[in-house]
This record gives sequence, C-alpha cells and structure tokens, in this order.
Amino acid sequence: MTKYKVALFDLDNTLLKTEDASVAALTYALKQDGMTATPEAIIKLMGIPGLDMARQLGAPDPEKTIRIFNEQIKQEVDLIKEYDGIDDMFAGLTDLGVEFGIVTSKLKRVFDDEMKHFPKIERIKRVVFSDDTKKHKPDAEPLEFGIKKYFPNIDKKEVLYVGDSLFDMQAAHAAGVAFANAGWGAIPTNDFSEAEYILKTPLNLLQVVK
Repeated sequence: MTKYKVALFDLDNTLLKTEDASVAALTYALKQDGMTATPEAIIKLMGIPGLDMARQLGAPDPEKTIRIFNEQIKQEVDLIKEYDGIDDMFAGLTDLGVEFGIVTSKLKRVFDDEMKHFPKIERIKRVVFSDDTKKHKPDAEPLEFGIKKYFPNIDKKEVLYVGDSLFDMQAAHAAGVAFANAGWGAIPTNDFSEAEYILKTPLNLLQVVK
C-alpha cells in the first residue's frame, strides 16, 4: 500500500512547459492596449487564472486582454513542450495503483483546445478547471472540489498535490493536502521551504508516493 493514493497535478509548468508561450501571448495581448509587462512580472503571476493575471498587471479591460490572449496562445502552441519523464511518471503511478488527476487554472474550453496537441494529457479525464469553482488558487476550493468530485472516499492525508508555483503550495495547504514542488518547472528564486517535498525530476514522485 502506498503512502499517497491520489496525486493531483497542476498543468502549466508542471506537466507542460507553457511559460514561453504564455509570456509571448500575454505580452501580445497587453500591447493591444498599449501596455507592457516584463516577462518576470508575468511569470510571477503564473498559477492563477488569466483574468486575475490581467487585472494584477493593470490591464484596462482584463476580459478583452484574456480574450486576445486565448486566441493568441493558439499561435504560440509550438512553444509548449512536455517535460521529459512525464510519461514514465504516469506509467509508474499506474503500476503503483496511485490514481491521478489535474487541477488547473485554465478554462475548460482553453484546456480542450490546447490539449489537442498533447493527447496523452488529453486522455486524463479527472480534471478541475477554473470554471468549475467560484474561488481559485491559492484558495482551497479547486482542490477540495476535485477531491470531492473524483475521489470522495479518499482521506485528504492520502492526497498529494504537485505544482510549480507558490499559489499551488498555498492552495494545497489551505485544503489540508501535502504539497510536492515540481522543481523542473518552478521559479528557482521562490521560497518553497514550506513544501513537504521538493522534486528534482518527475520520476522522483514515484519514491515520494510509496
């Protein structure tokens, strides 16, 4: 029997390297209103819904900015890459009998459109989208919603959330769930000292869940 029965994952910069595509698309969207933002400012906000990012970056019409962003990122899909070791990690979790799902800040329609290019991730059906909940990371609601919907008989102590951002860690702890930092996608200057686990590679997760 494994220590953790369920592993939940963030998507952006945890399962897929989306940082470059997101920066390019959001920079383009902001420019349409004559605005600029440094890549560092954009990256710092990754992990929360796009609309909240646009608001915090000072976009005069955040909804317009994100509409443009969602269209533009389709043009940047070649910049999105799957991290090495993700396929082997999922295969290992399956062999261990650990169930898994995704808790993302993406809207369902945006997720569905992007994942057409990543069929292995598209096949994961236990997914929580930002339009599933009223509150979003770093609030506990998305994780609590996912556990209740997909794993109702699992104790929270048997759930591990894997993510790259401080928002992910804060959401996990708010939900009473252990957190593993995806070191391969995380901003190296962020302080993850409160994380239960720091993972250097996706395959490190297999040792943690045992």
